[in-house]
Amino acid sequence: GDHIYMVVNGATKFGDMKHFKEQMEAFDGDVTMEYLEDSKQLLAIQGPGAADAVAKILPDGFDLVNMGFMTGVDTTLDGIDGCRITRCGYTGEDGFEIAMPAEHTVSIASKLMEDPTVNPTGL
Repeated sequence: GDHIYMVVNGATKFGDMKHFKEQMEAFDGDVTMEYLEDSKQLLAIQGPGAADAVAKILPDGFDLVNMGFMTGVDTTLDGIDGCRITRCGYTGEDGFEIAMPAEHTVSIASKLMEDPTVNPTGL
């Protein structure tokens, strides 16, 4: 493709951005970076019920069954534009990272929490 969507670790984001800028300056080619800063927030949902819980906030007809591991797509979540879902996981379970405009994080998290199988946790 002509672009890469990347999520860096929040604890190391400033060092990562510095590294990317240094590498871009040294690169002899056409490359740009759009740093979204805090305009987007990320929620992860992992475990055997993750797909069923996420499906409730995705548009009708969204095909989670055939969404491959480590693939992502822009979409709406609970009717909110400007979101992205990626099938990935760091727990060893199937899961998803969902990115959304920061101002909608609480409403999307609350909607996911309506599912009785969803339990909050933090890193």
